[in-house]
Amino acid sequence: MRIRPQCKTMDDTVSGQRVINRTGLVARGTAQNVFSRGCVFGFGYLATIILARGLGPVEYGVYGVIMSVLLWIEQTSRFTISPAAAILISREGHNTSALQQTALFLNLNLFLLLFVLLWSTAPLLGYLFGLHGGANLFRVAALDLPFFGIYVVYYGVLQGRREFLTIGAADVLYSLIKLAGILVLLAFWFSVPGALIVNILASVGVLLFVITRIPIKSLRPDYKLVRPLIRIALPLGLYMLALQTTANLDLWFLKMLNPGREATIGLYVAARNVAMAPGVILMVVSDVLLPSISHALGENDVTLARRYFQGGVRFLCIIGFPIALLFMLTGEEIIVLLYSNSFREAGIYLPILVLYSISLPFIDLFASTLSARGQPLLGGATLCLIIPLGVVINSLIIPSYGGIGAAYASAFTGLLATVALGVLVYQRFGSLIRRRTFFNLILAIIMMSGIASQATVTGLWLAIVSIGCLAIYVLGLVLVGEITSEDLKPFAFWRSTAR
Repeated sequence: MRIRPQCKTMDDTVSGQRVINRTGLVARGTAQNVFSRGCVFGFGYLATIILARGLGPVEYGVYGVIMSVLLWIEQTSRFTISPAAAILISREGHNTSALQQTALFLNLNLFLLLFVLLWSTAPLLGYLFGLHGGANLFRVAALDLPFFGIYVVYYGVLQGRREFLTIGAADVLYSLIKLAGILVLLAFWFSVPGALIVNILASVGVLLFVITRIPIKSLRPDYKLVRPLIRIALPLGLYMLALQTTANLDLWFLKMLNPGREATIGLYVAARNVAMAPGVILMVVSDVLLPSISHALGENDVTLARRYFQGGVRFLCIIGFPIALLFMLTGEEIIVLLYSNSFREAGIYLPILVLYSISLPFIDLFASTLSARGQPLLGGATLCLIIPLGVVINSLIIPSYGGIGAAYASAFTGLLATVALGVLVYQRFGSLIRRRTFFNLILAIIMMSGIASQATVTGLWLAIVSIGCLAIYVLGLVLVGEITSEDLKPFAFWRSTAR
């Protein structure tokens, strides 16, 4: 009997198996969280559609502006202490209780400060955006900040512990409470203040859920951990501040530079909410990969970190590109299907705004990778350099072109940020995606777009045809060998997610 020569040592075999196990866990966590985030946006957009239809373009535009400011504050602050705690928990693996208590103490104080600032500046914001009764609306919105601030600390702890299913359950619960609240609101008090109160109740509900999963028994901080947390949190906060600012420049400048055109604002907000869905859903990829890449680099395992990163880019391309293409080809039909014929004019903005949306998850993944590599300031600093350019572009083209100008300005800033950060990551990690994968994607996209461009359907048939186009796209990737049975294993939600 002929014995094959051994090409690998036992250490190599163990190391290879460790890589497979870890990448499998991350892939499963990514798949499960993308699925749960998809459910979140399914429920969330149902609530949004009910709101838009009930309030109409004018009142819905007011609600959209108020929420854009609140989300700018919340999402910027969310990505400071919370992800810093996630990184330290996944990296250190010890002293978890002290980390949790210190993170909760710092974040609660941060969000209480933000609450005071938003409450006190509410009259000024109402004046800047030309909102009648805007001060009271901003103050109602501000009540959400303390509850949301406590919740995101628990979210970060769960992220650091890689409890992806619990994170997904919390996300789904948050959107379900919002939907239920909007349905109740529809019957009793359908208004902008009522919708803002529903947002507060959703934060309270999901906070009560996560508290039962990981009880933090004390607010006493360990002052030795304050500095490490803040050292990580500040650059992450700078990045998110820059990202949220670039994401909202178009809406804010459109509202300030187009006084008296409230209906246009409502239409733009409607299109913007639809366009942002795929991008925000796919940002969950960096949520999963941030602690994993950080852990791999902490062990000096650059090969594993590169596999995590390239796998994330591949996942975003495979999932994001066909969805963005469908939005571009059927923008007006999607708007009418979701919001009714009174929002039809919003369809002109959707194909442009989706370009910014699809850039978001790539921006987030690239910046997270740089942060995990030990260069957390680089991503935020790069985006900060793009903000002045975005301000200039919005200021120049919105007065002449209105909503269309705002949409093009948004798309330009998003694509520019993606390219800039992509170059930085390429210089440090090498190729972002394999050539074979890139060409397979192009081939499948061409195949799908050829069919989708011929479809002239509306209503529910649009959803059916879109699903069919996506099925053809997936089939094309299967035929060229890009998608295999290994790619489907992470979607087996019944598998254990034990760390």
